This record gives sequence, structure tokens and C-alpha cells, in this order.
Amino acid sequence: MKALLLLTALVLTVAGSARAEELNWWAATAEDVEKAPCKTSGAPSAHAMESALSLPGPGVSRTLHGISFKNEKPALLELFSDLHKLDISLRGRPELTFTIACDKVLCAVKKIYGDNEGVQLLYLLKTFGFNGSHLRTKLASPWRSDELNEILQALADYPLHLYPVEYNKRLIHFTRGARYGFGQDVVANASMEVFDLWNELSAPERQQTFLHELGHTLAYRGKLDTSAEWLRLGGWQETNRTVKGVLYREYTLRDPSKAVSEYGKLNPSEDFAESVVAYRFTGRRLKELQPQKYEFLKKQVFASQEYLSQDQCSSSP
Repeated sequence: MKALLLLTALVLTVAGSARAEELNWWAATAEDVEKAPCKTSGAPSAHAMESALSLPGPGVSRTLHGISFKNEKPALLELFSDLHKLDISLRGRPELTFTIACDKVLCAVKKIYGDNEGVQLLYLLKTFGFNGSHLRTKLASPWRSDELNEILQALADYPLHLYPVEYNKRLIHFTRGARYGFGQDVVANASMEVFDLWNELSAPERQQTFLHELGHTLAYRGKLDTSAEWLRLGGWQETNRTVKGVLYREYTLRDPSKAVSEYGKLNPSEDFAESVVAYRFTGRRLKELQPQKYEFLKKQVFASQEYLSQDQCSSSP
């Protein structure tokens, strides 16, 4: 669900008769993800990522975060700097500094995060705009290489034109073994945090869950999930009321037959995130059962890229 923003709260009610055909809890099952047309086969290799980080430009010398870089590409220096900008949770703290015997960015990130993880994190920021550094935020554990591979594979299942949705956006693994204040059964959330339970899922389930949360981020960019058109397509009715100066936005699902999953019935935001996953992994079913939602996502999110058959893969990354 969306978090409480300022004086706006979200209240949910569901009205109407139950759908005759029972829905799955999620819009796409693990099998749907594995068998979807154009499914990315794996994460990029270390060589491919390092090649993508071979950026143009003359070399310059600059000291960043305590490291003296020599004859390094300005674009790589900017990525290194962005990777280590403290986020709002550490505002006011001294900037991160390192004592590392490196004068190149790739050498530095390998020393700081690990030979594989450093390259993965730099590539993740450059290619997709997500910042996975656990050092620049609170309540985060270091990513493992295998986890980052799954994240990179999942992100590549969507067209590259979507990225960056929001540059330098935090993407973290919540502190391992720590309790999450909003419940121990949380797998991931729209703030792009994943929790210990995420690791207990199967690989396709982990990717499906991550991409569901990415759907929220895609929605925020244009406020698509609470737009008048989306509410109409999803069968939602919005009403507003003020209680003691607090504005409440209430959503009632008037037409449950338009839902793509049981979880999507919670509110328009979950409906949108579930529908984005459905478009990518169960596109034929979505187009058949909810053609208006399909066309909305095709235009507003996927820029006409479709995934209905294997012959449509050439234009996907």
C-alpha cells in the first residue's frame, strides 16, 4: 500500500458481488514468469557490465570521498559520487570517506563492495538508476552478488526506456535478521526495500515480487494509479472527506470483475502494480479479459512494446 503522505490517508472498502471466476492472489504465478515470452535468461556477465561501464571522455584527476582518482572518465567519477551520496535517512552526517589504494573507479567499488558486487552496483546505477549501496542509508545490509543478479535480470525483463524511473533511487535489502516495524510477513515494499522473507521465495517469485514493487515506482512518476482514467478502468470510485483537518481519500471497488488478482482488489495502487506485472507476464490473458487496462499500460507505461509472443522480443532489451 502507499504510505501516508502529508495529510492524505488511504481508506479501502470493497463493494459489489464477488467475481464468479476466482482470481489468483497474484496476477502472475511463478510458472507464468518462467514461461513468459521474451523472458530474460539471466543477468549480464561481469565482462558485459564492465564493457558497459567503459564510458567515453578524456581522463581527469579528482579526489572523491577520500580517494584520489587519476586519469579517470568524468562519467565514472560522477557515478561513484552519486553512489555514495547520503540519502535523507543520514542527512547531516559527514560524507562517506574511504582509505583505499585505488586510483580507478572500478578498482574502488570492488574494494568497497566486493569484486562482483561493486561492478553490479555501479552498473545498476548507470543502467537503471537504482542505488543499491548499503553505506549511504539506514537499516540496510550489503547485497550479495546472487541477489543483485536476480534484481538485474528482473529489471531487464522490462524495456530499457522505462529507466531511470527516478535516478539515484534507493534499492536496499533491509537489515538482515531485523524486525520490520510494519509486520514480519512483509516481503518487499514500494520504497524498493526487500526483506528476509524475499530470500525464502523461489527465483521467479522473487522477481515477480520485485517487479510488482517497481510497478508502484512507475505509477508515482505520473500519478497514474490514482488518475481519473485508471480509476474508471479499474472500477474504482473515489470520495474525499475531511476529519479534524485531515483529508482522507477513500476508494471503493464498485466492479470487482475488473480486478486482475485478489491482491489487486486492495486499492487502485495495488491494482496498478498487479496490472503492470500482468501486462509483462500474462499479457494475452490481460488483453483478453481487460482490454482497456491493457491499452492504457501499453500507451502510458510500455510505449507500445508488447510481450504476447516470442517474435516480439527483438525490441525488448
